[in-house]
Amino acid sequence: KAAVNLELEEIIQGCKNGNEKCQNSLVQLYATRLMALCMRYTHDRDLAKDALQETFINAFKYIHSYSGSGSIEGWLRRIAVNCSLKTIKTMYEIHTLEETAIDTNAFAEVPDVYSTMGKEDIMALLTRLPHSQYVIFNLNIIEGYNHGEIAEMLNITESTSRSTLCKARNRLVEILQNENFTEKLYAKVGT
Repeated sequence: KAAVNLELEEIIQGCKNGNEKCQNSLVQLYATRLMALCMRYTHDRDLAKDALQETFINAFKYIHSYSGSGSIEGWLRRIAVNCSLKTIKTMYEIHTLEETAIDTNAFAEVPDVYSTMGKEDIMALLTRLPHSQYVIFNLNIIEGYNHGEIAEMLNITESTSRSTLCKARNRLVEILQNENFTEKLYAKVGT
């Protein structure tokens, strides 16, 4: 593992020096994972490719700002999320309603069904959310960004991010209940 870290450090240093082989190595190491991330936001292969290309352009442009204090993958993921959001902002308007307060009773009771769902089932369920709810749910729940970071990325208020997340959760529960998803899932797994 130490040899891998040393090799990665050499690749990063080579990228900082403008070494094309090192840049290609960095792309080969992370392109697949970053493409999957871009696809989650864009839902379109061509848009995801555009976002991925923009990710590496920005990564190489700003590689000198990478201090090494966090993982290079985390740094690249942040760039990929921002590039994906920029890409979809040009294609879709992210609709959110400004809200100043959240009714604490508005949070849905989240069923335990998520613990028995496969990754594909969860992702298919999420894609049925309205686009703005999907983006905020993905940023907060999947990527782990806090509402302040989301607000800054999307140019909205923190309360709008929170209320949109609440609406997304409520919508997911509604979808599960309306389609008897729980019964279908248990029938699928044979319990």
